[in-house]
Amino acid sequence: MDQQNPLDQLRPNHLPDPVGLWPPAMGWWLVAVIVIALLVLVTVSIRRRWQKNRYRSEALHQARQILADYQVHQSLHRLANESNELLKRVALHAFPRAQVAGLTGDAWSQFLANTGDIPEFLHHSAFNNDRYHPEIPLMPPDGSPDKMPENVYELTRRWIKKHHA
Repeated sequence: MDQQNPLDQLRPNHLPDPVGLWPPAMGWWLVAVIVIALLVLVTVSIRRRWQKNRYRSEALHQARQILADYQVHQSLHRLANESNELLKRVALHAFPRAQVAGLTGDAWSQFLANTGDIPEFLHHSAFNNDRYHPEIPLMPPDGSPDKMPENVYELTRRWIKKHHA
């Protein structure tokens, strides 16, 4: 009797089709949605922060311009007045109007010192009422009038960068 092996009667094995890259599995769709959402949130957050602090960069540019103008007119009183005017505009932008608008003299110096954590404002004649009297020489706290313009600029710049509303 001719006995045949039953396994010889089977068809040869065939491999399944290879797994394609498209469409991705559900998990990859979820990962893509999460990544896109995070990118949108980070972008919105960065844009809001930039817009919120844009006034600082504009004010720093104006402070540099005030110092450059001083090189032309060489008036310490004008430098002090323009710097204070810039600081007041920045303060009005960052703080409630009722808190800032009426401040002058020592109260203004105290406000600048407190909100910027810069105590040098308290003893600087360019940031109190001395700047309104052209006959009174303006002096920084260390008493060296040669460094007055740079000192006023540096205090103005530091307050614009550091103030916290």
